[in-house]
Amino acid sequence: ISLTEKSKKYAKVVFDVSRIFLPKLTWHQLMGEGLSHYSLDIEISGENLRVSLIADNRTQDSYSAAIKINETNEIKRTIKLAVYHILKNLLQVSGSPWGILTGIRPTKIVHRLWDQGYQGLEIERILRENYLVDVTKIKNLLEITTLQRQFLLSPEDSSKTASIYISIPFCPTRCYYCSFPAFSIGRWEKEVDNYLQALKMEIFKVGEALKEKGIDVETIYVGGGTPTSLDSQQLTVLLDAINSSLRTNKTREFTVEAGRPDTITEDKLWALKYGAVDRISINPQTMWAPTLINIGRAHTTEDVINKVEMARKIGFKVINMDLILGLPGENIEHFAYTLEEIKNLRPENVTFHALSIKRGAQLQDKDLTQDEIVTKMNDLKEIWCKNEGYIPYYLYRQKQITANLENIGYSLPGLPSIYNIQMMEERQTIWGLGVGACTKVVNPLDWTLESIYNPKDILLYNQRIAEIVQAKVSIVCENVTPKGG
Repeated sequence: ISLTEKSKKYAKVVFDVSRIFLPKLTWHQLMGEGLSHYSLDIEISGENLRVSLIADNRTQDSYSAAIKINETNEIKRTIKLAVYHILKNLLQVSGSPWGILTGIRPTKIVHRLWDQGYQGLEIERILRENYLVDVTKIKNLLEITTLQRQFLLSPEDSSKTASIYISIPFCPTRCYYCSFPAFSIGRWEKEVDNYLQALKMEIFKVGEALKEKGIDVETIYVGGGTPTSLDSQQLTVLLDAINSSLRTNKTREFTVEAGRPDTITEDKLWALKYGAVDRISINPQTMWAPTLINIGRAHTTEDVINKVEMARKIGFKVINMDLILGLPGENIEHFAYTLEEIKNLRPENVTFHALSIKRGAQLQDKDLTQDEIVTKMNDLKEIWCKNEGYIPYYLYRQKQITANLENIGYSLPGLPSIYNIQMMEERQTIWGLGVGACTKVVNPLDWTLESIYNPKDILLYNQRIAEIVQAKVSIVCENVTPKGG
């Protein structure tokens, strides 16, 4: 499929929705750089929009609708609807449970509707009619956003608080599905202490600037990589720097990803406990032993069980566990086995990820489980969570996600991760510290944001740390407080 010449100004809109049905469609193909049997023609005449599917110089299908010529977003949405219907008819497929929604944060649309005064049934109708979202996904969105409303901040409170993300970009080995910037702790061992020195400088200077501005840190999240790739002494030094520079009496949550069970020791868990960490992640991804080998995880299912029990004895309040739907070679029985094992461990949080293969990952498309099987896994997950008393509290999507599904976090009642909510809904500034970390500075006057990225290269980060810190401190100091704030 390609676009006619006059329609190319809408190429980005068409490309996004076309990839729902044609995940291997390239930008070059859509722009007519190669052979294509079909072309899409978009014509706007007055307040009428028409999208036509053309083959052999004849119109094969078309979609027409009335539009308001000055409403750009509505025009784009109508084009998406048209292309969606045309490709669904052409390919004779059922479509996506998310309809024409292709962004990673569908909850933000629902929050905007809540803000505008719409009620549940009205929001349901808008999602169903305007975006073609499936009723089960609408139910999830309404349940999640209703829960989240109590944690979203007013403009005044948003201007006075922030959250912190700290990157520890080291792992013992690289999992085959991973596309995050991560460095082998073995190969980069000589640079770890240099990195921690640079990171501590960023932590100290940003913390100092936040205190001077009277900004309290609500949540702290140490991710990676695998932070527990560090030894217990390095963890203690890092946590001391975080607590002395960033923690305030308004800090409500402190998370560290202890994601790889093979990196967890009793000494490290005690270092986290003494460092005031109250939430950790121990992530099996699956409890089916052959799959762990196939995806490059250097731990066993017994390791997962032992490390969770160890963390319980030490007294961590909240343990999160990540699971992936659609790992290569797994079927519904394997996934059911994983759920049964997780049931016995009773984590307070469980995050389910539908597998998404990105550039940089060793797994490729040929390794993916069939969409129909992953959809059945997702249905089983929904039943399991309901039976076990887990409530969905945050949701996001990714490009090239299996079966057009989503990543969704569940918690036992009263125990959602506040950081995950603030990070995903983007109504609080998140300061990203360390290699590859992203800072999102939110303007509480209109909830727009500016993203600032740290270098992904450790050596470059270490070399430029003074410049990086100065730039961040300047942004903190120049941050505009809204009227009345």
